[in-house]
Amino acid sequence: MVAKKKKDKLRNIDETITKPIFEIVELQSKNAYILFLKGQLLGKLCTLTQGKTVIGRSPQADIPLKDAGVSREHSEIRLEGEKATIKDLGSTNGTFVNNKRIIKHVLKDGDKIQISSSTVFKFILSDESEKVFHDELYRMGVMDPVTNVYNKRYFTERLKQEFSLAKRNKTELSMMMIDLDFFKKINDTYGHLAGDFVLGKISEVFASMTRDEDIVARYGGEEFVVILPGGGEDGAVVCAERIREKIAKTPFIFEGDAINITVSIGIATLDENSLFGSYEDFIDAADNCLYRSKKSGRNCTTCSSEAEI
Repeated sequence: MVAKKKKDKLRNIDETITKPIFEIVELQSKNAYILFLKGQLLGKLCTLTQGKTVIGRSPQADIPLKDAGVSREHSEIRLEGEKATIKDLGSTNGTFVNNKRIIKHVLKDGDKIQISSSTVFKFILSDESEKVFHDELYRMGVMDPVTNVYNKRYFTERLKQEFSLAKRNKTELSMMMIDLDFFKKINDTYGHLAGDFVLGKISEVFASMTRDEDIVARYGGEEFVVILPGGGEDGAVVCAERIREKIAKTPFIFEGDAINITVSIGIATLDENSLFGSYEDFIDAADNCLYRSKKSGRNCTTCSSEAEI
């Protein structure tokens, strides 16, 4: 009896030793989606299936679009496992991935695809569709799809907050209003996709030449704004001039064409000497300075201390 109990105890110890201390869990493969950021299907999240998905104006396309700038069979996305490849199907206006025209391209998570001036979507690879959807909807609510900087709605809310904070704490606050000179000529000469390309590239210049705490936003059309918390007028002018000179010296290459452009800038600064009663007055001051820059021949900067506010 004692021998049997000893034997059972040894068997239990042996089972404990040989039992794995962790279990191997089969990883769930990620799903592929495209989320429309601009155009007729704005906000729609489409799940890509294995094989080929054709996007175009034709009613027979897997994802049909009512967009005159899109060809009947414009492009296709082929999904093989987690690998997704987009291919242009000889479209009239081309397929662009991250502002670069492609014939065939292996997509990465987060790639932005544009197939007309009105249709922009994003490729997403994730295993959490609901979280992805809500995260991207939030981004769509605050980001501009063409330039990937903040939109006017977000800018307005942030400026309200920063203006109140600066007033309350008696700290400085500056704002730049930037307009692209003769931008219509670019659209007329090279097409709207070229215009969007230039807007995107100029936004990259803004982002690279401002501080992390600054807020860059597209105000509308070819107009941008930058909020500089804690920034005085002298610092804002230095930043503005660096941006202006960089853009004036940089040709933007689109489809082999070198596109040159300049910007006009207006700067308003809230400090102990300014009498802005509201954030709207602050915007008007920057806009007035921008107007003076344009009247002065464009490609220059005007600040609020120089202008009659």
